[in-house]
Parts: sequence; C-alpha cells; structure tokens
Amino acid sequence: MLQKIWVNEILFTWQWWLLVVIFLLPWIVWWKLIDKKRIFEILTYGLMVSLMTISFDAIGVEYDFWEYHYQLIPLLDVLIVFDISVLMVTYMLFYQYIQSWKWFIIGHIVIAGIFAFIAEPILVQLGYYQLLKWKYIYSFPIYIVIAIFIRWVNGLLKRLSFN
Repeated sequence: MLQKIWVNEILFTWQWWLLVVIFLLPWIVWWKLIDKKRIFEILTYGLMVSLMTISFDAIGVEYDFWEYHYQLIPLLDVLIVFDISVLMVTYMLFYQYIQSWKWFIIGHIVIAGIFAFIAEPILVQLGYYQLLKWKYIYSFPIYIVIAIFIRWVNGLLKRLSFN
C-alpha cells in the first residue's frame, strides 16, 4: 500500500528529484574534499553519526513528534537524504578539518543553529517535513550532542586500537 502511494504520488515529482540532488551533491563534494589517508577514521565517525540520527529520526516518527511527506525511497519512514547525506557529510568534513575540541564545539553550535533554525524550517515550508509535537529548538542541542558524543567515542576507539 505505502509503496503504491509512493510510486503514484511521490516518485518523479519535483520534490523527489530535489531529494535526489540533495542526496547526491554532498557525496560528490565529500569525495573531492575527503582526506583519503584518514578515510576509514572519518567514515567511521560519519557512519556512527548516521546511525544515531537515523535512530533519533525513527523514534521521532514512531512517537509522532514529526512526519515526512516525501521519501527518496519508500523503505524507511526517516528522511534518509538528511540522515545519510547532508548531516553525515557535513559532520564528517567538519570532523576532518577541525582538530581542536574548542573550535569543534563552537563550530557545531553554529552548524546546529543552521540545521535547526534554517534547514528544518525550509523542509517544513517545502512540505517535506511536518512538526507534530516538536519544536525547532528541541533539535538544536541534539545536533550538538551527537557531534560531540561521536567524536568522543571515535577518539576512544582510536586510543583503544593503538594499545
């Protein structure tokens, strides 16, 4: 049923094509900018970020905090484009370029502000995303905590692997 609706009402609409572009563009940029010598470390960081964001996203949808009206693929109820492309690539590139904890935290406060107060409202205006029992301000600290926690975990894993 859901797949039939997706094929008849979403697939190949301008909203779907925009999701395709938004999904592919960050990965093209990532491939050009990624430090190939650190690709395993950076990709590990990104995959952990993605795992957390997909989990939080699924919880939010399950508890009716928000819902999505357009999907790139009809398999999951989360916004894959954001979770495994835009956010993941942004976090990985920031992780690659910013070494100090101080600037990492400051930078992620800025990134969280952009995602929570600019990107999310744009997604709402374009009809991709609808807030039900959620406010943009709730997303702000979550974006920051994810980045900091995963960097800490990644650092711990690096130290353990060298022992």
